[in-house]
Amino acid sequence: MTVILLVAGLAGSVVLLGCAAGPALDLLRRSAVGPGTAIACWAAALAGTTIAAAGSAAAALLAPPGPGHGFLSRLRDCLPHHGRLATVAAAVATAVLAAACAAVLARGLPRLGRALRHRRRHREMLRLVAGEDRRHPDVLVLDHPVPVAYSLPSRHRAIVVSTGAQRALSAEELGAVLAHERAHLRQRHHVLLLALDLVHAMLPWLPTVRRAKARLPLLLEMAADDAAVRVHGRKPLVGALCRLSAAPTGAGALGAAGAPAAGALRERVLRLEGAAPPRPRRAVRLAAGLFVVAAVAAPLLAGAAAIAELAATC
Repeated sequence: MTVILLVAGLAGSVVLLGCAAGPALDLLRRSAVGPGTAIACWAAALAGTTIAAAGSAAAALLAPPGPGHGFLSRLRDCLPHHGRLATVAAAVATAVLAAACAAVLARGLPRLGRALRHRRRHREMLRLVAGEDRRHPDVLVLDHPVPVAYSLPSRHRAIVVSTGAQRALSAEELGAVLAHERAHLRQRHHVLLLALDLVHAMLPWLPTVRRAKARLPLLLEMAADDAAVRVHGRKPLVGALCRLSAAPTGAGALGAAGAPAAGALRERVLRLEGAAPPRPRRAVRLAAGLFVVAAVAAPLLAGAAAIAELAATC
């Protein structure tokens, strides 16, 4: 009975987080909540969905009389206690589930590998064509007339600025752009986007995952905007965004002007030009914090408990 409840909890977590959390978080984005809080909630929903889905798959593989039950070392002793029809049915169901899991992994992991290879090749190319900026120890200068500014995760000079951007931007605007890119690197936005891409490749049919793919990039840009505004103010950043709006970014990079999604840059500029949003109420911040903890901890604990019970029971 305990195992049934735990597995039902995992399945319920997939439904709640993978299907219902997305629309709810869309409402959170439109309320008076900062992008940092919204990013944490989306990340927790994605993590909880992934954990619950993996736990459900593992529980199905381990449930008796499935071949995963009791692990391979106990397989021979365990199966004779179950009927032949049940064993055959469980074996067929397990084969189907294993094939589905393998297909999901085969679609997601190569995509992650390609993204990392593109990022590495981009860095290697920059080493050949870009020079160091003497004024900023974390900036590479690319000799190109198009105004470009973006960042790639690296231990050495992770921000790339073109000579066209240096000529087009004032000193204050360039400082705002650099602060924006440093916020991306400091807050590990590149890692979050890689994880989002992987989850979307593996679970693209879940509404929360699809919505996160559309919403999170803009929220990450808004979070970096806020970090730059705290140091350089709104006007220099707005001017820089307008001048960099037509600039492309490289593979695996985060540019100051953001992704070329329709209306995304306009929404950021309107947000920066408008009145400062009110600070979220304490009750809203508390509810968001509780959601982040519960969305990750509940499926993690339920999955670990279900697997432990199934591994110990024959």
